Amino acid sequence: ICQIGSVPFVVMPRITVELSVEEHRALKLLTILEGKKLGAVLKEAINSYLVQKGAHDLEVKGKQ
Repeated sequence: ICQIGSVPFVVMPRITVELSVEEHRALKLLTILEGKKLGAVLKEAINSYLVQKGAHDLEVKGKQ
């Protein structure tokens, strides 16, 4: 959490993803049809993938 003056805010990590022209076009059309922003659709897809794989339950254990 960072703070500017008295206002705290969270810095969220960013990623860059390369898509084919067809994938980008399909995503853009889907966002228009659903009335959603591209970022929201991508977050939804990523979260579905993480849930499907059980990634929220993963733990990293240190070497002993």
